[in-house]
Amino acid sequence: MMARLISYAAALLVIVVVAAGLYWALGTEPAETGTLVEKAYGPGGAQFTFKEDVIGRDGALGGCVVCHSLEAGGPRRVAPNLYGIVGAAKARDRSYNYSTVLAEAGGDWTEGDLDSYLKRPAAFLPGTKKTLIGIADDAARSEIIDALKAE
Repeated sequence: MMARLISYAAALLVIVVVAAGLYWALGTEPAETGTLVEKAYGPGGAQFTFKEDVIGRDGALGGCVVCHSLEAGGPRRVAPNLYGIVGAAKARDRSYNYSTVLAEAGGDWTEGDLDSYLKRPAAFLPGTKKTLIGIADDAARSEIIDALKAE
């Protein structure tokens, strides 16, 4: 019973972190103030001030770095490293516990696959454990994929 509660709490924490990262990444542009950044996000557009690049970066990949590292040889965070993901094999990190559907999907991550996955992961791979609901904005998905190609 306790193990189940802990796993539910851990899953909820992952969902909250991912949602906060996406909201942060898709929110307003930061206004630099010296070495600090002020950014409006959260309920009612509350202002928060924090050190620049707290978890990684602003821009297209800002929401991704909440869970993924983007550097060559970078550590696995909550989810696998995305460095060089465009053209790479799906489920390539053998040490990560992918959902069964992704582990069995086979093939490489094409730009089209990434676009479909980012638009609506559950529609692209029904049964995926990806907690992202999806990114409806075509331009935002395109920016993310272009940024991933540049990594």
